[in-house]
Amino acid sequence: MRNFPKDFKWGVATSSYQIEGGNNNADWALWEEKKGLDKAGNACGSYEKYIEDIELLKKINVNSYRFSLEWSRIEPNEGDWNIEAIEHYKDMIKRLKIENIEPFVTLFHFTLPQWVSREKGFENKKIIEYFKRYVGFVVENLGSDVNFWITINEPEIYSTLGYITGEWPPGRRNSYIKYFKVIRNLEIAHIQSYKRINELYKKYGWSKPSISISKNNTDIVGKDFISKLYVWFLKYIFSYSYLNRVRNYIDFIGLNIYFYSEIVFDPFSKGNFLFRTLSLHNFDKQDIINWDINPKSMYNIVMDIHNRYKKDIYITENGLSDIKDTRKSKYIKDNLEYLLKAIDKGAHVKGYFHWSMIDNFEWIEGFKPKFGIAFINNNGERVLKKSGKYYSNIIKNNSL
Repeated sequence: MRNFPKDFKWGVATSSYQIEGGNNNADWALWEEKKGLDKAGNACGSYEKYIEDIELLKKINVNSYRFSLEWSRIEPNEGDWNIEAIEHYKDMIKRLKIENIEPFVTLFHFTLPQWVSREKGFENKKIIEYFKRYVGFVVENLGSDVNFWITINEPEIYSTLGYITGEWPPGRRNSYIKYFKVIRNLEIAHIQSYKRINELYKKYGWSKPSISISKNNTDIVGKDFISKLYVWFLKYIFSYSYLNRVRNYIDFIGLNIYFYSEIVFDPFSKGNFLFRTLSLHNFDKQDIINWDINPKSMYNIVMDIHNRYKKDIYITENGLSDIKDTRKSKYIKDNLEYLLKAIDKGAHVKGYFHWSMIDNFEWIEGFKPKFGIAFINNNGERVLKKSGKYYSNIIKNNSL
């Protein structure tokens, strides 16, 4: 039996738009209409059923819960603060604390209020002040009960899908200049928010908080010399550059770990530009979304970030789409084994959050992927899957 460190943070992760439901103020609601996508609709109904969600968390045995606040609920119009919404989140956090579940609160998880989107979102430098004001309002109302803040979730994913591939709002394709402008504004927004949160905690005499971002890093391997050079470039742009600029304004590093790929230099291959992603028939695949699964990526990414930055690390997301729930327990076990190996090698890993608590809305894929370790039955009840019971037992014993 291999034990995890004492006081290890065990949790699950969600995001507001993906589970809450009933929100038409976010830019994503307009995107669903524009593109004819599946609608989030009532999602998991978690805005109304947050008490049932907390009961589910207790069944999973977690001591921590990562969730996001919905900016579009809290400030549906510029400067118009929704007191009912902030009181809702305040009550939710207080109930978590009563159950000894540590809230890890994310302030931006992909969705913007429509009024911000109309002003071009993170393309517009004005958003830095808008975001800082929103952060200040939230922290003044919730801060006394929150020790961990994540300002921004996956900045490069958000920017790539919105400004390179055009799959997400605002739907720009190959807008590389705007991509870098958005990334830069996300960096400044984080730094300004980091300073603002610390100012408020000091002002009110609260214990110093821990603040960071959640960063999605890919384990990518080049199979020849030229590909390895290209991988170095990709890692600098997508794995290190953002962290390098905010490294003095983060108290830990949140890592979201899902992706593995291998590439080869193949400039004459039809449909490829210089490099080709290999079809890895020797690797397992995520169902529905077809991502390659390589649990060793957990070790590779964690050790890479540990060796480079020497900061505390939390795995803020890691999960598998598994409709039949036949592979998820093994996936959890394999990833945690590699996480323990990284800890044994000296990585300062302080916690692990599985994505996701419950089957939820998954952006352009709608409700088809099933990442949850629980599902909602026909009566609207939250029910643990076999994988949820397996994960619950790991947490209970703090060991594999």
